[in-house]
Amino acid sequence: MNKKAKLYLLSTLLGVLFGILFFSISANATHLRAGEITLERVSCTDLTFKITITVYTDLGSPIKFGDGILDFGDGSKPLVTPTIENTRRPDLGPEVGTVSFTTTHTFGGPGKYVISYLEANRNADILNMSNSVETRFYVETQIIIDPFLGCSNTPRLLVPPIDKGCTGAAFYHNPGAYDPDGDSISYELTIPKRDKGVFVNGYQDPNEKDFYTGINYNVANETGDGQPTFSINPTTGTLLWDAPGSPGEYNVAFLVKEWRKINGIWIQIGFVVRDMQIIIEDCLNQRPELEVPADICVEAGTIINEDIFGFDPDFDSVKLEAFSQVFTVNPSPATFSPVPPKFQFTAPGLKGKLSFTWATTCDHVKEQPYQVVFKVSDKSSNGPTLVQFKTWNIRVVGPAPKWKAPVVSLGTRSVKLEWEEYACKANAVTMQVWRRVDQFSFTPPECVTGMPDFLGYDKIADVSMANSTFNDTNGGKGLAVGAQYCYRLVAVFPLPGGGESYVSQEICIPPILADAPVITNVTIDLTSILDAQGKVTTPG
Repeated sequence: MNKKAKLYLLSTLLGVLFGILFFSISANATHLRAGEITLERVSCTDLTFKITITVYTDLGSPIKFGDGILDFGDGSKPLVTPTIENTRRPDLGPEVGTVSFTTTHTFGGPGKYVISYLEANRNADILNMSNSVETRFYVETQIIIDPFLGCSNTPRLLVPPIDKGCTGAAFYHNPGAYDPDGDSISYELTIPKRDKGVFVNGYQDPNEKDFYTGINYNVANETGDGQPTFSINPTTGTLLWDAPGSPGEYNVAFLVKEWRKINGIWIQIGFVVRDMQIIIEDCLNQRPELEVPADICVEAGTIINEDIFGFDPDFDSVKLEAFSQVFTVNPSPATFSPVPPKFQFTAPGLKGKLSFTWATTCDHVKEQPYQVVFKVSDKSSNGPTLVQFKTWNIRVVGPAPKWKAPVVSLGTRSVKLEWEEYACKANAVTMQVWRRVDQFSFTPPECVTGMPDFLGYDKIADVSMANSTFNDTNGGKGLAVGAQYCYRLVAVFPLPGGGESYVSQEICIPPILADAPVITNVTIDLTSILDAQGKVTTPG
């Protein structure tokens, strides 16, 4: 063999060895499928938070979670995460694992902080981005620390961010999110990132035409009457892809935004980004369905008993699960059965059932409804398990305050108002006293709380819940003679959950009489300046 041939052979061998080494490194490093970061404030008296990174991994890779960079967003030294073993999640798939890592960090002062996590790399062969095998995994969460906004934690996400679907069948996902402080949350699609401020290369929404090769794109939704869609419900958080085209793995991301009402204005106080993976397969399976009760509004103290049903068009067995803050509230959490969830046999006329029970208390009153996310999964022999999500809203409101008889003082033209001890006295912060002249009959409809503007009442006092009386002297001027004053009460609950009770029934006092005639009404018979005649009406 001549020298030129030997050099060619050597370069070829080195190239092959380099390629093998490169592939081995890349393959071993490609293991992150999905994840998010959540924060829990240790105490409202300092600025220390527990920070938890939750990721979902590809068990086909031998690489373990770790050696990633956790940046606290405040200029302090980032933390290199330790190596942690995977926990297998066979319920999510044969090659799906999960890892959770928690640390604490104290911020130096008020501010807007973006906490991020960066690790190499994502798992290989994700269809809707370029070269996922060499793409880093990045997620972030924002927290705003401001004394004016009060103490805050990030939303919690209860449903894992890995779900499977079938080509041609609408895909659903819901994170089962709630805010532990009672703040409101909303949802918005975003693009997965590979670094701070840098989106992954070549990202496409999964409903793009490129993923429907050999399919008539104009009728590729589940019902065959329109183009595929991809969206997230901004209120419930249900993600809908109607319907997948090519089988494979896709990654998408969305924001879970946190909002707090301050002086009647909604202010965003942070967000969590969920980066999730959708695994699509070719299959003949049909998606199961749920029957969920209509949204309800109940007074604190009501016991809720409802059944939720799941069925499958193929009559496969179904498993029903429930996710919500209401299962962890203290006191008196809700419960459901069966626990643990199990697959239930279905047949014509026979459905799977989940029984829900919640004895509500005054501790549960808040302005926003509680969301209970139900999930039904089937057990099919014709493909992967398919799921459906539905959300049930439960709002718990304070009962209406109740009056005692008022006591009128003619000498001081005042009235002593008194009410019964409020049923949720330990939970409310103030009792509002409202007044108007003349009666106005009104009984609040279900879930209409507080004082409606159209009733024409003016708020005249905020009374501490330690008291149950108020003396109305009209600001020291005395009540107007001849006027009939009517009053209502509203109990107010503390922020951040907030909320107001139903308005009380109206209580009126008779007009206060005077010793001398008092003009109470003037009728104009003529409008001419010279010819106008006034008719005066006096009491008695």
